[in-house]
Amino acid sequence: MDFHIDRRVILSEESEYKNLYDWSLKEIDGGGKQVGRDQIPWVWSISFAARNLFLAESLTISSETRAGDEAGGGDTATKRTVQKRQSIRATLRPLHSGHFSPTSFSMLGTDRLISKFELFIYELQAKEGEEKCVAWGSVAYTFDSDLGDETTGDVVVFNLFVRPDKFARYAERLGAGTVDEVVLRVGGVAGFYSEWSPSPTADAIKVLTNSDEHKVEFPGDCTIKIPRLGEVTEVELHFHRIIRFERTETKEPSDENEEPVVEPPLEVLEEPDTSWEREEPIPADPPVHQGALKVMDERAVKLLSSLRFAAWGIAFLLLLLLFK
Repeated sequence: MDFHIDRRVILSEESEYKNLYDWSLKEIDGGGKQVGRDQIPWVWSISFAARNLFLAESLTISSETRAGDEAGGGDTATKRTVQKRQSIRATLRPLHSGHFSPTSFSMLGTDRLISKFELFIYELQAKEGEEKCVAWGSVAYTFDSDLGDETTGDVVVFNLFVRPDKFARYAERLGAGTVDEVVLRVGGVAGFYSEWSPSPTADAIKVLTNSDEHKVEFPGDCTIKIPRLGEVTEVELHFHRIIRFERTETKEPSDENEEPVVEPPLEVLEEPDTSWEREEPIPADPPVHQGALKVMDERAVKLLSSLRFAAWGIAFLLLLLLFK
């Protein structure tokens, strides 16, 4: 198999920040120059969301034949073992980690972004001990098959082993369709590296698998044991049921093709009807303002009152002249 590793990875005890870390991993190109910054173990947490979920059940039947004691003339015995096992598989995608874009992942010694992340949940067997999570990964490689050269991509897998009662509860919820979202949060993953930062988030994470083909060069007298994919210190698995409430707004029906109605001002009267014919057209009187009509009425009342008062005065003077 031909593993697709582009650069050398070396361990260096020459620290850029001696008071922060004692050693780091460096990527070296073909010209002997360092690519990127020093990579140190990344101990913080990162979350993944499930893209798809699969509930699977496997059946394994194995046979073991034991030959009888030829000297004693014993019969040949065959032992069969039947093993059933359920598993839950999920394809994952990294979530945002306090940045505008999700954290990017690549294998140490490469620039390729890892796009394949998976989660396998298994029912814990009695011989497997306590609940745990183990990380595994593989660098992309090309191999020869009957169909020609085939290439597999970079991959990171999380294997989660849980108690039978817990697995049964997960499987029941998935089978009933009561799960809308699954989120996996892992922290302190051995084999995750990033450049030093005071922030608990990382823009990019480098991965070092547990494969012998994923080599790291050590100084001659170095005894440091570097972390590789394997133990996961912290793990959280969340099954979410999401209910969304849609708020609808009632709107009055309207006809977009209807012309808008423009009403005239209230103080303007209608013009007189001049539709009938005349020999000489009579110009229509200009519209009269209601306020003007009101003023004219008040003046007329005052004028009539004045005339009535004057008439009584004239009549009284005439009577005086007659009696002299």
